[in-house]
Amino acid sequence: MKTIKFRNWQDNLYMFSYRRTYTAPVEYFHAHEGLELLYIHEGTGKYIIEDQVYSLQPRTLIVIKPFQVHYIRMDVPPVYIRSLLKIKPSVIEPFLSSLPQLSDFLVQLMEQKMPIQVFCLSEKHAAFLEQQWLQLHELFTAGPPALRKEGVRLFFFHFLLYFQSQIYVLDGHQPPGHAVSSRTSKHMNSILKWIDHHYKRPFTVHEMSDELHFSPNYLSKLFKDQTGKTITEYTNERRLEEARMLLQLQPLSVEEISKETGFKYPSYFIQMFKKRYGLTPHKYREQIAEQARTTAPQNENAFIL
Repeated sequence: MKTIKFRNWQDNLYMFSYRRTYTAPVEYFHAHEGLELLYIHEGTGKYIIEDQVYSLQPRTLIVIKPFQVHYIRMDVPPVYIRSLLKIKPSVIEPFLSSLPQLSDFLVQLMEQKMPIQVFCLSEKHAAFLEQQWLQLHELFTAGPPALRKEGVRLFFFHFLLYFQSQIYVLDGHQPPGHAVSSRTSKHMNSILKWIDHHYKRPFTVHEMSDELHFSPNYLSKLFKDQTGKTITEYTNERRLEEARMLLQLQPLSVEEISKETGFKYPSYFIQMFKKRYGLTPHKYREQIAEQARTTAPQNENAFIL
């Protein structure tokens, strides 16, 4: 599992990374504030969002809504190269009144369920998007720092216009990045939905198999083949990510969060949380609060991978 580190929001508004290269396996399960655009230049892997499993490949664009839990596992070697922009609504809200059509579309992306969030782009669309990423990167590396915020705004509006008119065309088809086998996809969808509905309480694979009418061995093998994780590993990471968000956003005690996220014993929850994030839940909450005090209003630290 990749080590999680703190990264800074630039101007408390955005994060940008161009063609970051990974030569070790990448795997994480998380959620974050801001709208995320993730573009895969090179690499293959698996992606889970909204109880759907997708096969990833080069020229894949993923649009992730604020605080939307998602899981990604990229196969490295040979290599994984991606570009990323995370942007808070406050970057662009002052300008939306003069762009009513884009404003309405952005509200859909941020607040409504998207039937498709993973897009395997054509060569034409990929070439356009890669040129936009490159231009923003050149501004960041060679342009005046004072222009970066405006450059991000222009990039996002240009992207949004192109995305709405050329890429996000809902004609009833599934995007090419969806898992190939319809039978496998249907069964994985059932498993993921079941976990999503039950992870806030302790359960067993046998209980799941009884309700889904599959054998425990079949469920376990299918899930491990598709995600590279056992059902227990995946479920615990889902619980830990939910717990992390609650520690940031809710004034619940550690014991209450442990119970709310499906851990039977608070001591086990604390042990698992520290193993994954390097801090106890209490220390994590203290660190988030301290960083909020010391970095506001110029910067706000966010927990990303």
